[in-house]
Amino acid sequence: MPCVLFLGVAIATSVRTPALSNNDEQFHIQYALYLRSHHALPLISVQNGDEAQQPPLYYLSLAIWMKGLGMPEFNPALPPEPVSATNLDGFDHVYTTATERQLAVDVHLLRLPSIGYGLVAVLAAFGSAWILTRRVSIASATASTVALWPKFIVVAASVSNESMTDAFCALALLVLLLWLRAERRRVLWAGIAGLLLGLAVITKFTALPVAGLLLLVVVVRSVMRRWWRDPLLAVAAFAAVSGWWFVRNTALYGDPLAASATLHFLNQFIAHLVVPSFNHSLSGYWIPWLVNSVWYQGGANQLMLPWALAVAVSVLALPCLGWGAWVVWKHWRREPSSRLDLPLLGLAAAAGVAGWVLLCYQITQAPARYLLVSISAWAVLLVAGTDHLTFLPSAVRRAAVWLWPLVFAGLDVYVFANYLIPHGGL
Repeated sequence: MPCVLFLGVAIATSVRTPALSNNDEQFHIQYALYLRSHHALPLISVQNGDEAQQPPLYYLSLAIWMKGLGMPEFNPALPPEPVSATNLDGFDHVYTTATERQLAVDVHLLRLPSIGYGLVAVLAAFGSAWILTRRVSIASATASTVALWPKFIVVAASVSNESMTDAFCALALLVLLLWLRAERRRVLWAGIAGLLLGLAVITKFTALPVAGLLLLVVVVRSVMRRWWRDPLLAVAAFAAVSGWWFVRNTALYGDPLAASATLHFLNQFIAHLVVPSFNHSLSGYWIPWLVNSVWYQGGANQLMLPWALAVAVSVLALPCLGWGAWVVWKHWRREPSSRLDLPLLGLAAAAGVAGWVLLCYQITQAPARYLLVSISAWAVLLVAGTDHLTFLPSAVRRAAVWLWPLVFAGLDVYVFANYLIPHGGL
């Protein structure tokens, strides 16, 4: 059921979101087109678009997808339109020529891999919750929370490398839960976790805090148990997959992340774009941005929920996250290996927050989509926060685990009714 829910809402969102109206969709496509035509990685330059600094794995998969579809090369651009209250920054664009109509079809086809990666994240969330509880209701509710999260759907229904990053991180969390419980082939699970984290990092650098903290779990746990092969294989797998990218950046730009070259190029690309958000106040800037964008933020036009609605959902989420941590620690512990469940989930969530903070220092906004690298951990904690509410009648308590899928389904209905149906479409 969670997979059906996700595919239904994500495909509908993609169809109702006009081509190139998502964040930097034009430049993500430009990167993949460069790989396809040049069979080489683009250098960081204005000519190669404002995503040229990104790691290449997602764009390689997109170029292969283009090739498989037999899609001819095209210019991913539409004529600029005036922004007005009735236009919503391009949401009412009318495709008047055959070229524009074909462009819209091509962009919608290029969104399908992201939807597929989003489906992987949904399945990984189901697996993680199942391993933690062995309860189908909790696993289904957790997967449905991911599947219906409005902001995650926006990410998954666009041409963007974030959906693939989120999927790899969700899979890595699942594999590490299996590693904690493994009696046989434990070393293999550690190696797979390192491999997945390496793949996540060469998809988008937002995965670096997740990779660092989750690999730290492997190292600390292994040292405590004197499992010397596990951390060696995990780190070796991570380095084998992603290390070449850091070496390349160091050789070309002087540092592993190419940070200085990226900042210089972005300032050339869009004047005064890079203004550290640390210059802004916590209560007047960071928290409002977080509250506004964590539940829904629609594309380049910055569509958001009404402030009161976003605050109400945030106020509901905070006690659920806190109580969820208590439930995981106190009530979901079934065996000695599960003592690390909460620290593992907590570090995954903290890694998402760390990535958000670091990126906010580099850009002019503080969008909460960067937290979604930890979406499995967030979903588990939210659903856990509705479990073991002993003051409720038993029937209500069983139904309470579906609170967050219902909340997100309601937000999805709001988004469709107010934005996608009246303004969206091919």
